[in-house]
Amino acid sequence: MSHFLFIAGALRDRSSQASAEVQLSHELWGLRTALIRDNLRTYLTDDSCGLVYILKQGLRAGFAIRSRVLPPEDLDQFVRDELREESRFGFVRIQVTQNWQSTPDASLTLLHRVLAVPDQAELTRRLNLGMHRLTQEQYDAILAGLS
Repeated sequence: MSHFLFIAGALRDRSSQASAEVQLSHELWGLRTALIRDNLRTYLTDDSCGLVYILKQGLRAGFAIRSRVLPPEDLDQFVRDELREESRFGFVRIQVTQNWQSTPDASLTLLHRVLAVPDQAELTRRLNLGMHRLTQEQYDAILAGLS
């Protein structure tokens, strides 16, 4: 089983927090790059879940992934226009299961420890990719660290 850490970054038209909030409010998570789309197609299972890390704010939400990777054309025209940047390469339907208020420092410390990343620069590089695949053990450890 694969789970995923999704990173909401700032876009040209909106902040990372606004991007995350609008996606979560529409119960979908957009796929900003072909790499994210292709990795989800490869590793997504029926039981996959996602965690949302908002850049410079921390871990904020958890969700169950309720669909396979869908093309942007499957979105309602209004939503497609609103989430053009976030869903450029498709999206998945989600159901939010948890919300947290974690500080950036606490979140980065937790991710650094759980992901066993050798240094801060490598963790930053991985987060900048927009998504990180998690094992069940890593996913469980992050949830435990947030509790």
